[in-house]
Amino acid sequence: MTDSTTQGNTHFISPQLLNKLNYQTPISKFFAEATYMSRRTEPESIDFSIGNAHEMPPPGFVEALQSWSVPQNEGWYSYKGNIPESRNTVSAALKDKRGVSILPEDIFMTNGTVVGLAICLEMLAGEGDEVIILTPPWLGYRRMVHLTGAVPVGVPVDTNTFDMNVEAIAAAITERTRAIIVNSPHNPTGKIFSASTLEGLASILTEASKRYGKPIYIISDETFSRIVFDNQVCPSPTQFYPFSFLVYGYSKTLMAPGQRIGYIALPSTMPNREEIRRIIAILQGSTFGWCFPSVLMQYALGDLEKININIEHLQKKRDWMVKALRDMGYKLNTPDGTFFLLVRSPWEDDCAFGELLANHDVFVLPGTPQEIPGYFRISFTASEDMISRALPKFQAAIEYAVANPHG
Repeated sequence: MTDSTTQGNTHFISPQLLNKLNYQTPISKFFAEATYMSRRTEPESIDFSIGNAHEMPPPGFVEALQSWSVPQNEGWYSYKGNIPESRNTVSAALKDKRGVSILPEDIFMTNGTVVGLAICLEMLAGEGDEVIILTPPWLGYRRMVHLTGAVPVGVPVDTNTFDMNVEAIAAAITERTRAIIVNSPHNPTGKIFSASTLEGLASILTEASKRYGKPIYIISDETFSRIVFDNQVCPSPTQFYPFSFLVYGYSKTLMAPGQRIGYIALPSTMPNREEIRRIIAILQGSTFGWCFPSVLMQYALGDLEKININIEHLQKKRDWMVKALRDMGYKLNTPDGTFFLLVRSPWEDDCAFGELLANHDVFVLPGTPQEIPGYFRISFTASEDMISRALPKFQAAIEYAVANPHG
């Protein structure tokens, strides 16, 4: 008799879970079907599609890990949760680098931003609830919300300024709304949401929370909050609205996406913090498995916090690419932060233009699967050599597109 499990039979999985797992977002469909994605690793390929590091980690990163990898006692690598030293480090860094005051006991260490977001969503949302996301969204938000059983509700940013549309958010709130995910600087637009914008958001959430008799939370994804340009300030929603969770991960600033460490932080104004602390601790240690970051990364965090990403180097690459692309005839805004450029596609069909660039061995992320048709995204984590080799290819592509406006 043939074992049905060897034939791809999934009847042993609950229908509810299978439905959630089979849910396809526009971006997951793109990665599954885009033919040229498999060519990104070819020797001549120049990959701008994902924000992977194409340069060595910042000075001091390796030395910090080497230093703290030497055990100082027999329990050095035993099970550990939120190490007090790492919490103290985060609390001090938030105050020093962001002007945000959060107590060490209100900081919960995680395996990076994604786990922090998952914990917050699991805590706040469930079947039949709604979570507002700003579109275009970060690539993983829709699926993460869907996996809780909640419904992701997209609210577009302003198409001219890329600013948050507070009035549209107010119109999207219903009695089922449990949270809104805010990402600033925003991926993929690079927009920093100002203090006045966040105050406006806080006002409409406060009013809606009173109207429906329950708090509507902000889950603030602040992954890029230290990657800001032109000496700008990136305010946190936690400074304006008490029902806010600050979620952060170090992989972007350390340019080491495989070494995961981050945290969830609760502002001192958050009501019911004791109960929320208890719930987060349970989710960290059981529901999500042992999802605390590696003890080595926690030990080293004090030294890692002293490492500053080379913002000047990133800004130089940003300015270089913005000017060069504009000179060629591309249209794009200058991002306030992140390491992404969102560029207008010369063709209405941005996926087709992405294929055209791929024919020149340049790989970008089209806008349509990111829910912003007519654009494509470039990551300038690329090395200077990659940028130098790519710019003539961008030139050739736009010349062809202008000469052949219908593809």
